[in-house]
Amino acid sequence: MDLIGFLYGFGSLHGVILAGILLYSPTGNRRANVFMAALVACIAIRFFSSYLIRAGVFSRFPEWSLFSTPLDFAWGPLLYLYAYAMSAKTVKPAQFLHLLPCALLFSGPISFALSPRDQQLDFLSYFWSSRENVELGRDVLSSIPAFWQVWVKLHLQGSLFSVQFGLYCYLVLRQVHSHNMSLKQHFSFTEKMNLRWLSVLTYTCVLFLLLFLVFNRATLMLFGQFEITALSANMPFLFLILGLYIIGIGALYQPRILPRITEPASSRVAATAEPIPKTEPESTPPIRASSKPTPQADAAAAIDEPAKYARSGINIDDAQRYKIVLMQTMQEQKLYLDCDLTLRDLAEQAGMSYHQASQVINGQMNQRFFSFVNNYRVQLAKELLVDPKTNKMAIVDLAMESGFKSKSSFYDAFKKATGITPTQFKKGLAENPQ
Repeated sequence: MDLIGFLYGFGSLHGVILAGILLYSPTGNRRANVFMAALVACIAIRFFSSYLIRAGVFSRFPEWSLFSTPLDFAWGPLLYLYAYAMSAKTVKPAQFLHLLPCALLFSGPISFALSPRDQQLDFLSYFWSSRENVELGRDVLSSIPAFWQVWVKLHLQGSLFSVQFGLYCYLVLRQVHSHNMSLKQHFSFTEKMNLRWLSVLTYTCVLFLLLFLVFNRATLMLFGQFEITALSANMPFLFLILGLYIIGIGALYQPRILPRITEPASSRVAATAEPIPKTEPESTPPIRASSKPTPQADAAAAIDEPAKYARSGINIDDAQRYKIVLMQTMQEQKLYLDCDLTLRDLAEQAGMSYHQASQVINGQMNQRFFSFVNNYRVQLAKELLVDPKTNKMAIVDLAMESGFKSKSSFYDAFKKATGITPTQFKKGLAENPQ
């Protein structure tokens, strides 16, 4: 047994262990863990098959040699289903059709297992070699159906896998982006819910795919052939052995995403029964004068897009009053200091429905709830940095004092609102004291 074979065996063993831990772990998102366990198991089976090839086991049991190959086409769908489940969405039975190509491709290994043993051995000698024996190739290809002749001759297994896996990586990244945008509609924080780890995992898969294209497909394109047991052909999968630890261990520590981020329709209907009382715009003074628009800007500003409220069931006058009430509630009760504040909390404190608050913030104010709250927090942070009594505070203390959940989220929000970091803002004040 050579070193590469040992690494494949080692990787397959740990893959099986990780899949078992994921499958029976009592923490995290159980449904998502099932999909991740299935993905890890498929990768482990791929490693085990490569181990058996290098150990020469399939020369004695050739009928089992191809049963792992269709599972490559389950990697992308399982990663996508994992992302879908992690974003707190219900996986419907129809979505398992993503696994249909994988299931259909098992027809090849089954028909191969039923063929005569001599044909099996000849096929493996040709399939796993550099295919320089033209006569053997002619005999092998003539003994299999036309579809599989094209599949084998053009090396479609790896090429189609590259396209399919790349497409699913894109779909996963798009799913993560959509999930994060949805979070910002409903929460003032995204820590532990933004699926950042899943983005890292997907980019790791993209890196694997790039290595596969360079060391496997590029060799095929340049030389017209490659040997499956060669080091270059195995480099991407050796990298994936390390990636298997990242996949399994990272998935174990992913928190369960809140299962509901929208309000039931019945709640929205009930909440619209009592109208918000009229409120005068003069009663909402700004926290601090600024040359840039702030969340406390003039509440009597005209509504630019009345059509939005016609579609939402909120008329222009109501939308204006709701906007004023939301800003008054946020400012007077200082709700932005609650690092766990949600849109539901704000709506309840303002005496309006979740749906009304969402419509007004997105349409009337033209921003997401996440930005709406963080603008208040950034404004307070700027005041604390200007105030001689508090400008000596450490950045992390300043973040917590302003209502942020972490230093990193404070930096991101502050830079987005001002164009500079808190440290740069503080340095600018020191250089240009007023």
